[in-house]
Amino acid sequence: MINKSSPITFFIVAGEASGDVHGAALMTAIKKVQPESRFVGHGGDGMTKEGLERMYHTNQLGIVGFSEVIKHLPFMFNAMKRTLDRLKELKPNRIILIDYPGFNLRLAKKSAELRIPITYFILPQLWAWKEKRINIIKKHIDQMLVIFPFEEQWYKDRGVEAAFVGHPIFDEWTPSTKEELCGLLNLNHEKKILVLYPGSRLQEVKKHLPILVQAAKKLKDEIPSVQIILGAAPQIDWTQWNLPDWIQVESKYPQKALECGDLAFVASGTSTVEATVFGTPMIVTYKMATLSWWLSKILVNVPFAGMVNILAEKEIMPELLQENATVEKLYSTALSILENPEILQKMKEDLNLIQNKLKGEGASIRAAIKILELVK
Repeated sequence: MINKSSPITFFIVAGEASGDVHGAALMTAIKKVQPESRFVGHGGDGMTKEGLERMYHTNQLGIVGFSEVIKHLPFMFNAMKRTLDRLKELKPNRIILIDYPGFNLRLAKKSAELRIPITYFILPQLWAWKEKRINIIKKHIDQMLVIFPFEEQWYKDRGVEAAFVGHPIFDEWTPSTKEELCGLLNLNHEKKILVLYPGSRLQEVKKHLPILVQAAKKLKDEIPSVQIILGAAPQIDWTQWNLPDWIQVESKYPQKALECGDLAFVASGTSTVEATVFGTPMIVTYKMATLSWWLSKILVNVPFAGMVNILAEKEIMPELLQENATVEKLYSTALSILENPEILQKMKEDLNLIQNKLKGEGASIRAAIKILELVK
């Protein structure tokens, strides 16, 4: 490891909101060990607050779905060119890639001639689809850090020495009681709480929010005392949606809203892991463009959409996807859960088992130490 007083430069790339959260925690951990570290690259508000000299914001880079990516190809090509130009100019000690495989694996390949060592923190989920991309990792990535326990062995079985460091969400989250959370959010802890968690990207919100609101309305008509709270990504303008006043919009503490819920409608993605860690029972849902859905059915080779179910190796949380993501099915599934304490309790017990699989307190600092051990 280099001397603590030596200046060191990382080029770090996070292209999504979840990656920004984990990237900010990693930057904090690196600076605890190496205070003079400099960070340049792509990230969101969290990484910027930690000192990132930002080129692109995650809001610009967070594009989901095959057809959606095609529409934005000119922008992404330009972003790649600017990134490579900056790397040539900067000559950082190390590149740190965080998830976001569509862009990051291409960057690893295209930057090979610069001979800058690369750490990949939160490796792509190649076990789900596009396993052939492992050849890019073998050839161009010299350090691999994973956050799901089964991934370490999966990669090792394929000749890649990946290290499991634990899930960083345990570093970023401080548990609270339901009474404390409800006090913070001005909710009544004695009444049921349904959380709407439609996603952090505008295109996801457009697909999910109208359906979630209508399903919540039917549920509130059936159970008038139920409280409805929207975990609102702060980067989205929620005033444009004209939401009814019985929905509380929480953009300051969206994760606290998710943690507070008795049940949540959760868009498939990183949020299902958050809900798992918080112990919040959920209904996993997702809708995308028809072409993107059709292609995903062909290419994706895991039986579930939600990471919570992938980790459990069975459907412990209901999944209502694409044509099944309807108002009626969301409503009826939620009603059957909220009116049955035994089902809710079983869901919480199942979540607790998955929490124990994920735990690895100190993931960010362990990742930071492993990265700094390789810096020259």
